[in-house]
Amino acid sequence: MPKLQEDQAAGLRRLMTSYQPKIVTVLSATSSESNSGLLVNLAASINEHDCDVLILHAGQVSREALRPYGIEAIPSLYDVAHQRSALAQSVKSSKLGFSISKLFSKNQKHTAIESNNEKQLNKVFNNLASLFEVVLIDASLDKNNLLPLDILNDNKILIQLTRDAESIKQGYSLIKQIYSQIGRRSFGIIVVDATDAQAALVFRNISQVARQYMQIELEFFGAIPADQHIDRAAKLGRAITDAFPASNAAKAFKALAQRLNYKQNQPAKVELASFI
Repeated sequence: MPKLQEDQAAGLRRLMTSYQPKIVTVLSATSSESNSGLLVNLAASINEHDCDVLILHAGQVSREALRPYGIEAIPSLYDVAHQRSALAQSVKSSKLGFSISKLFSKNQKHTAIESNNEKQLNKVFNNLASLFEVVLIDASLDKNNLLPLDILNDNKILIQLTRDAESIKQGYSLIKQIYSQIGRRSFGIIVVDATDAQAALVFRNISQVARQYMQIELEFFGAIPADQHIDRAAKLGRAITDAFPASNAAKAFKALAQRLNYKQNQPAKVELASFI
């Protein structure tokens, strides 16, 4: 988490820059456990390049979904928006170098948000996102087939899937659901548990269908191979790029981090305390 203290000059520089954090939403056509593993390793890979990264859990809230992030006990951004908590209390620093937060708490249903509530929640999210260079969103669609915040529709959306026929079907369904609500836009595709050649075949098939039936162009973001080192690193509480940097999976995560073009001009930074 950024720890540089803001002074008047830094605040002025920040206002004068056009810096915007890179916000990337990842939807899973596999499982919540697979999505958290992908995001944790991706965040760690990006963080290795002195880039401030936040993971925001914005999907269905359950003990199983939150456990990989270790954020069961912290307040949510929804709590902050309703003045039940300070923003600084809603962010946890991971020992892997990045920060973690959550949009909703267990007692809040992941459904469509009322207009006034969404306005406040968007404000809180924007305040938090402005402290980071990259924000990775672990999300799922609500009952209306929408992302939990409108702002996410204006940024990059990646879909994680496998070579399994059901996963490909689910991935296409996610694209179709979002298309039905906000119209045509681009999506990125990540294929996990696959070689480069296998992933290329999966991407070619799903992209042809999306182009034919919705005139949507998909973008291939890469493959993450099946690699036992991923599970071994997780059991050690470490990122794959740190524990086993020479492994095939580590190389794939490093390539994906570079694919996201995380390098940006350094903004002037502020403390979370500024938003209490």
